[in-house]
Amino acid sequence: MSESQLPHGAGDMERIARIMYSMEIDEIDMPHVVVTNIHGCPLATYSGPYANGLAALAVAEAERRADVAAGEAGDVHFSVAPLYPGLDLHELQEQPARAEPEAGPDCG
Repeated sequence: MSESQLPHGAGDMERIARIMYSMEIDEIDMPHVVVTNIHGCPLATYSGPYANGLAALAVAEAERRADVAAGEAGDVHFSVAPLYPGLDLHELQEQPARAEPEAGPDCG
């Protein structure tokens, strides 16, 4: 979608904000994983899945507290991420190829 096709009015932006908010609310009830990153290490580890975002947050906080109690200096970072259902590879192979966007990858 080109910039000229993006909505510009206050009502349009409010509608987009409501849609995004609704998606976030629905996402919290999905299974989640806890992602553990160590500063300077390119690899991450994952635990879970946990029943929902709140359960994963509780585990992440418990891990953080255990890390602090062990005398660590904050080199370990815990976060949570929703776990979406797997994609059907057969369905993906049947779709026509699309041109790759010129922008970098979406990490959001």
